[in-house]
Amino acid sequence: MSKSRLWAGRLGLALLVLLAAAVAWNPILDAVHRRQVEALLNEKLHGHFSIVRMKSKALHRTNNVYIYTPPGYKSSREHYPVVYLLHGCPGEGRDWFVKGRAHETAERLILAKQIQPVILVSADDFGPNGPRDHAEYLNSARGRVMAEDYIAHELPQFIDTTLRTIPSPNARALVGLSSGGYGAINVGTKHQDVFHVLAAHSGYFDPRFERDEIERMLGVEHGRLWDANNPHKQVSQWRSDPNLRIYLDCGDSDELLPDNQQLDKELTANHIKHVFYVTDGAHHWSLWRDRLQNSLKYCDACFRELAGK
Repeated sequence: MSKSRLWAGRLGLALLVLLAAAVAWNPILDAVHRRQVEALLNEKLHGHFSIVRMKSKALHRTNNVYIYTPPGYKSSREHYPVVYLLHGCPGEGRDWFVKGRAHETAERLILAKQIQPVILVSADDFGPNGPRDHAEYLNSARGRVMAEDYIAHELPQFIDTTLRTIPSPNARALVGLSSGGYGAINVGTKHQDVFHVLAAHSGYFDPRFERDEIERMLGVEHGRLWDANNPHKQVSQWRSDPNLRIYLDCGDSDELLPDNQQLDKELTANHIKHVFYVTDGAHHWSLWRDRLQNSLKYCDACFRELAGK
């Protein structure tokens, strides 16, 4: 056998092995994810973690919604503020609880009386084809997936009718990481009648950072929809609502740091109330797990301030 035929055979075998691994990987990964969620459901908490299924017209799918209710929720008649947590892409709603330990952080802060009791909500936010069907929290120009509508309308309405919430923009926060950070700022500022408190951990704000995904949702770059979904080009419009509050942070080793610094400058120039922190670290869950306590404290302070207005 010639060397070329030998190498061709080996290459073909390698490709078959890779294909077989890819076919097997999804069931294995699904099993791992089920185990992770089962472990969450069995954790001993002072509050309560649950998963509900929600039919979504905007996403054209039945969606998973992950909910943490605080200590005292079941035994009281109180109504609570809500923090909505947006995952990155690719990613899923459970990430904030499995990887981010959001419920653990919130419960620790609540029990230490560093924040008031709060409900946490995270949901899958992708199209009908699953986690790889990235939507970037946008409405598709062709109406295929309306992820912005889901976050701004469907999900809050579902939560307000399912749980004892304070149904006011002064008591709703939208907090995201990475692509979810973009979603929090982009969706939240376009729907200030729904959310007054926004936070982005390691977010991007120039849509060109995710050009392929944004073009798939909005069409070619530089169109009208691109401008409408570019926070840098919309920031001057946000100052019309004096109740808007924004938290930003980013790691000093993150390639998105300059984009965050630019938005910070624009917010300052437009006299929009916000804070911005540069912290040690890169684009990674270790940073987001650590920094969530800061954004939750910020949200709590804003809830208290806005409630007093």
